Amino acid sequence: MAPSFLLTWLDLVPNLVYREAMTPALNAETVSTLAQSAGALTGEPTQLAQATQWLREAILRGDIRPGAPLPEIPLSKQLAISRGTLREAFRILGKESLVEIVPVRGARVAALSPRDVREVFSLRAHLECFGIRLSLSTGRFGAEGVIAAEQAFENMVACAKSDDVAASIETDMAFHWALSARCNHRLLLDQLAGLQTRTRQMIFLTKSYRSDTVDDVESHLPILQAVRARDAVQAETCLHRHIIQTGENLLLRMAEDALR
Repeated sequence: MAPSFLLTWLDLVPNLVYREAMTPALNAETVSTLAQSAGALTGEPTQLAQATQWLREAILRGDIRPGAPLPEIPLSKQLAISRGTLREAFRILGKESLVEIVPVRGARVAALSPRDVREVFSLRAHLECFGIRLSLSTGRFGAEGVIAAEQAFENMVACAKSDDVAASIETDMAFHWALSARCNHRLLLDQLAGLQTRTRQMIFLTKSYRSDTVDDVESHLPILQAVRARDAVQAETCLHRHIIQTGENLLLRMAEDALR
């Protein structure tokens, strides 16, 4: 079944991107604060890896917003790395769709459009539902799979009591991964692993836009209940509904925000 939002939203808001109000320039003070939190990037063989990882985490945590410029000189000075090393980090993150290199203007954090939302959530719905169907229908999920899903859910419950957005994103992703981890389909798991960065971005957006109509615990509980019952059909149905509804809610909130 093809959810309607996958077919219509791009036509309605073709040029919509992450709201400009949330993409301030990365000024010197911000760079300094971020750099201090990163610590010294030392050790020549790993300097590039450290810089890349720090930038990746800062983007995924939302410390540097989508659309924000990444000025080479302040960043390279504050991180005590060469501009060449920084450019290489930008290039690596560009391949991960986290950074865009704009001619003349330089690098910036990739902006996220309704098309990005549509594609990530629709792909997740297909891949994750296939994974949970394989895991449960073939009997591979087993008691260990249920225990893993239960533990991930318990972590989500504990996290819901705090205001730690980064932790809530990780517990959400851990729960979803537990649903497919025992599918015994290496190519599928490779595809899901490759989608992790984009998935993390999208979950962050749902938190930023406050687009979820119910909290994480309530929205994931029906999936867990179906897993406990080893009901492959119900688990797939609940998972599909959850992913698609989350995407629809996010698109709706983005559209509403763009009209303000």
